[in-house]
Amino acid sequence: MADTDADKLARAKAALARMPARTRRIFVANRVEGLSYAEIAEREGLFLWQVRRHMLRAIRIIARHML
Repeated sequence: MADTDADKLARAKAALARMPARTRRIFVANRVEGLSYAEIAEREGLFLWQVRRHMLRAIRIIARHML
């Protein structure tokens, strides 16, 4: 049975809710606000590699919830 858009949205929201706050902020800044990793690093006071690490964490969390 195919998932409805409402099912997918509910799972995506649940995934966002399970993320650590900083990881969620970084994910939203990149995917919703359209900021680059460099812009996010400056805003959050992080190194670029730390932003990448948070994005990988966020994507893994979302992937697990979307299966």
